[in-house]
Amino acid sequence: MVGASYRERLLSSVRFVPCAVLSGVILGAIAPSASAEDAQVEEVKVTARHREEKAQDVPQPVAVVGGKTADREHIERLQEFGQKVPNFGFFVGNPRGSGANIRGTSGAFTSADGAESAVGFIVDNVFYTHTGFQWADYVDLQSLEVARGPQGTLLGKNTTAGAVVIHTQLPSFTRSATLETSFGNRGRIIEKLNVTGPLIEDTLAYRVTFFLDKSGGFIHDKVTGAGLLNNNRWGVRGQLLYTGDNFTDRLIFERLRSDEYNNYTALWGDSIPYFANGAPARQFSQNVASRLGKPILGFDPYSPYLTRLGNLDQRTHGLSNEINFQLGENTVTSVSAWREFILHPRNSLGSAYGNELEIVSTAFDTYVDQYSQELRLASPKEQIFEWQVGFYGLREMIWSNRHDDFGSDSAQWYANDINANPALLNGVVAHQDGKATTTSFAGFGQGTWHIDEQLAVTLGLRDTYEIKTGSDFGWVSGFNPAFTVQQTLAAVAQAKGGIALFDSGGQWKDNNSLSGLINPSYRYNENILVYGSVARGEKSGAVNTNALPILDGARNYVGFQPVIIKPEITWDYELGAKTNWLDGKLVLNANLYWQDTFNFQTTLVNTDYVDAAGVPITNTYLGNIGHVRFRGVEFDGKWSPFERFWLTFSGALTEVRYIDHKKGPRPADWQFTGAPAFLDLSGTKATGVSPLSFNVGFSYDHPLGAAFRDAGFDQPVTAYTYVNAAWKDTTPFTTPWSIYKLEQRPYTLVNAGIGVRTDDDRYNLFFWVKNLFDERYRTNIAMSTGSSPNSMNFGDPRWFGGTLRVKLE
Repeated sequence: MVGASYRERLLSSVRFVPCAVLSGVILGAIAPSASAEDAQVEEVKVTARHREEKAQDVPQPVAVVGGKTADREHIERLQEFGQKVPNFGFFVGNPRGSGANIRGTSGAFTSADGAESAVGFIVDNVFYTHTGFQWADYVDLQSLEVARGPQGTLLGKNTTAGAVVIHTQLPSFTRSATLETSFGNRGRIIEKLNVTGPLIEDTLAYRVTFFLDKSGGFIHDKVTGAGLLNNNRWGVRGQLLYTGDNFTDRLIFERLRSDEYNNYTALWGDSIPYFANGAPARQFSQNVASRLGKPILGFDPYSPYLTRLGNLDQRTHGLSNEINFQLGENTVTSVSAWREFILHPRNSLGSAYGNELEIVSTAFDTYVDQYSQELRLASPKEQIFEWQVGFYGLREMIWSNRHDDFGSDSAQWYANDINANPALLNGVVAHQDGKATTTSFAGFGQGTWHIDEQLAVTLGLRDTYEIKTGSDFGWVSGFNPAFTVQQTLAAVAQAKGGIALFDSGGQWKDNNSLSGLINPSYRYNENILVYGSVARGEKSGAVNTNALPILDGARNYVGFQPVIIKPEITWDYELGAKTNWLDGKLVLNANLYWQDTFNFQTTLVNTDYVDAAGVPITNTYLGNIGHVRFRGVEFDGKWSPFERFWLTFSGALTEVRYIDHKKGPRPADWQFTGAPAFLDLSGTKATGVSPLSFNVGFSYDHPLGAAFRDAGFDQPVTAYTYVNAAWKDTTPFTTPWSIYKLEQRPYTLVNAGIGVRTDDDRYNLFFWVKNLFDERYRTNIAMSTGSSPNSMNFGDPRWFGGTLRVKLE
């Protein structure tokens, strides 16, 4: 908008609602009133580089799903977006143990709350570090972008794998209210309300959104009757938008709450019968009989027997303020934010054992406080040289309070003695208070030089200085006065591998890191854009909030696990092309990548300490391994063979391989007497990564005119339908060393829907189904020795329902 005022440009962006794209390909259907001339790829804009750009003009592998697609296909959670975007997934566990991954990498799923994810998470220009902030529903979505590869020269904090960038709907100066009601199987009820309009005409607008999602679980506990893996959450978001001639201010407040039985890990069988050397292994059922004198009630994952089962109380609060104003021809942006995450798990005393056993409940009460400030200065667009510079500051405080609550079976189980007094540990709690703080300051900048109409080069640089502190403190409560303190502490120490009381002391480390980007691109003609990039990213050193003392065989203290580990460094190389053909009716994009990550943060075995006899002490904890390589191919496309019909497709070929991982942890079948302390995993592929994935879908709109005129309804209507199928190849869960091959075989998740809406979008009635064929796939499978049964985690089962959406203006 040449010559338009800043306020006019912002109001234009407020009214702009982008359709969804996939690496520049529109995923949403064309507008209901589309004519034959409209049946081509729409010019869609993304903001991965903090500028509104056509997705096909961005020389980076950026994928986007927009609000219209999310509304039409009833997509609200990050795991559902993973079925639309290549090489992007979201592991669902509980609010603390979930997180996004890109290209098979994410440091989120470690045992420490102080470990950041390799995938950045940005909502309305605010970067959030803790994975708990990703536990949310997005019912007022404008767009979700997935930027693959290291980020940091523009986006908040530095990351090594990529970033998820979410934009919610801005307040509008056009008054409207949308009410949506859904009913589904297992008693599911979903209510959404989205109201917006002016408070002061053309000056101050508001938007309020609310959602409620409740349902029963698809697995029921035989002891308490609780419906496991249910839905019970709600959220509210309030916004104010002030606009002046050269100034805007957007204030956002939100509260999210869930109270669900999402703390269920299914048991699928007794522990391993044999070790890798052929020796028989004592199984869990045998230990239950000899130690507790109790029978095994079963290992059916759909019929658990859990004691003292409660739900997880999760709460998130957030407040942010974004100011934009003109400074000459340039734009200054200030983003100030605070966010809080609180989690109180109420796990079962037999969550890892089932069978009505009351051994121990392990849970992490988690508190996260985050404050951030970002300042940016950006040049005007459409210049020969476009640039942005900025400052980012972060202060994060994490309290990770682990508590092991012992039950009536604990004393006999850990003493391996059926005659032990059950009252010794019953009601005793072993605590670990882990603390982590991050203070981060960064300066960054990125510029694009348009050498001519075809050739451009983007350069970026970031310098980050961080201070990390951490500690872990162990103590015990709930002593039974019938026993001495020494008796109780000895029993707790036996249950926790010799550790009852400890204090790591406060640890402190600082680090300065550089991230950079070189990104040339060449537009061969109006239909073909080729690009390449070389980027360096760095992920902060993790704080191990579960750091424990290291003891020798006589339980003498010899040292401490590292409280703060090294940063993770990534070098990434990309080569890609974005093309469109047939007047935009066919779009094909592809990208090759090669990523080398050094000091990768994961679980490893350390044998640096030795006991008095010189025998190495085996210790497994969060640390750094030498080198992991990520490489693959990503592609996507869209084709409109006839009017109002779009076929979309995307896929990824992925390889994640350990290049240098000499001290890998042993699987359950390698924990026999005389086995090596660790296994060399160098050269092997990482577990939990599917090597091939493919998504294909279609959407079709068919105008019906005034089909209901005879019923007294003259409004023209359009029928529509969509189908989306996401296929994954075999996912391995055991290393090549193991004699047991656990894997999730290939499976396909099919989502579909059909509906009818008025052409003015006032009324919309549709029916939807997710996981149409009710695939019972597993997101993780694990084996165990005789200390517990084998376990696994379920993916979402089939959900289906109907939705009525009414929009009033």
